[in-house]
Parts: sequence; C-alpha cells; structure tokens
Amino acid sequence: MFQLYSKRNFSSLVGDTFTLLKLEGKNYFKNYFIINGGLLLVLCIVIYFFMQIFLKSAFLASSPNNSNAFLDTILSNVSLFIFFGVALILLIMLASLVNYLYPVAYLKLLGENKQPSLNNLTSLIKGKIGRTIQFYLFSLFIIVPLLLVLLGLSFALVFVIIGVPILIILIPAYTCWISLSYYEYISTNSSYFNSLKRGLKLLKSKFWPIIGSNYVMQSIVQIVLGIVVMVPYFIGIFTIFIDSDQTTQNSENVFSLLTIMLTVIMIISILFNYTLQNIILINQGIIYYSLIEEQENISAKNNIDLIGQNEE
Repeated sequence: MFQLYSKRNFSSLVGDTFTLLKLEGKNYFKNYFIINGGLLLVLCIVIYFFMQIFLKSAFLASSPNNSNAFLDTILSNVSLFIFFGVALILLIMLASLVNYLYPVAYLKLLGENKQPSLNNLTSLIKGKIGRTIQFYLFSLFIIVPLLLVLLGLSFALVFVIIGVPILIILIPAYTCWISLSYYEYISTNSSYFNSLKRGLKLLKSKFWPIIGSNYVMQSIVQIVLGIVVMVPYFIGIFTIFIDSDQTTQNSENVFSLLTIMLTVIMIISILFNYTLQNIILINQGIIYYSLIEEQENISAKNNIDLIGQNEE
C-alpha cells in the first residue's frame, strides 16, 4: 500500500504523485467515473444542445445583411437557452463539487489505512458535501476578494517589472494555500478560519518545494490538455480546407462542420479538464500529508501502536 504519511522533498512531491497513480490509478479512476461519470455525461449532453443554439445564432449573425440574427435567434429560443444555461451552471457546480471532494476522500481513506472502495468513498463524500459547500461559500466572500486585491496590486506593479515575478509566485501560492486549507477543513473537524491558518502555516513551512511542485503539475496538465484539445481542432480545420470548394458553395456544410468541431472540442476539453484536475488535487494531498508527517510524525506513532498491538 502507498505510504501517504512520509517526509518528502521537491522531487518526491512530484514523483510520489505518479507513484500513487501507478499503484492506485485503476481503482481511483474506476470509482471516480462511477461516482462522477453520470454527471459528466449529462453535462456533455447539455453542452451539445446549448452549443447548437449558440452556434446557430452566431452562424446566422455572420451572414451578410443579417446582423440582428444572433439576437433574434436567441430571443426565439429564449426558454431553451435559459433552460440549458441554468442546467449547464448547475451541472458544472455539482460535477466540480464531486471533483474537488473525491481525491480528498480517497486520500483520507488511504491515510486511515481503510480500503477506498466505492461504498466507503460514497459514504465519506456524502458526509462531507456540506462542509465542502461551506468552505467554498466562505471562500467566495473572504478569500476571493483578498485575491482580487492582491492581483490588482500585482498588475499595478507589472509596469515596474517587479509585478511579473510576483504574479508568477502569487497564483500557485494562492492555489496551494486554498488546497491545503481545504484538505485540513475536510480531513479534520477544524473550523474554517483555523483551517486557513493551518494551511498558511503548512505553506510557509516548505514554501518553495510546494510552489515548485504545484507549478510542475500545473504545467504537465496544461500541456496534456492543450495537446488533447488542439488535435481535434487541427483535424477539423484541415478537413474544412480540404473540402473548401464544397464548403464555399454550401454554407450549411461549413456550419455543420464548425458546429461538430467546436462541440467536440468543448466536450473533450471539459472531460479531460475534470479528469486531469485529479492529478493536481492528488499532488496537493501528497503535499498536505507530507507536511503533516513532518510536524506530527504520524507514521512513527502508527508504528508504535502496531508494536503494542502485536505484543498483546
């Protein structure tokens, strides 16, 4: 079994993320798609119909002497547009809720030496949904305004050069602080503000290895996501150029190809974004349990308990 409580340096924070995925990846993603797959599937269906309305409006608006077509099409389908728009927002919120909570629940079970089975995971996730909603509602009114102020100051300092490195450091530092605080809030019974304090303390205890690890994982995910999204995009563009003679004669073919291409890209982007975000969140969990081990020596205490049990 993967040793979650362990002291790690920068290379271990990155390497052990992939070690955990190698050991637990099959079970992890199998249960992930069982729990969150249905929401993602419905989300893709809603995106498809929403994109059909939106792209049809945009296509008609691009036609000569038809500048009001976009607004006219939206107004003529306003009920559907609102329905799919609201459904899209709700589904994204629900899928994101599960997406952020799932890795925390999985690692919590591993940390407690419990089997991360489907029943254990669903039971833990259901029990922690309320705290997750509380955490992000509190953060919306407390942390987000603070971030906006810091970003505003950083952008102002961009004109004197020093703001550029501040921005490069600030964004991953903010992400890590929120993630560590979230792990603390969900994994313990700590209050919101105590979790923020603990998260900040953990971040400062090993600042540069944490920031570096986060930057590496974010870069890997963005590169993979970029490749996955750009491949169908270039295939679609290439297809349009090959059939340029036919598409110029029949504008409906252009609309059909563009609609299919953009819809497929949007769906692939969302599916892979949700899936790959697990890697970043697992990395944050590795960081959290590593820092907890350095401060509390959990593994040593567990070994002592095991020795006592064996003697009995």
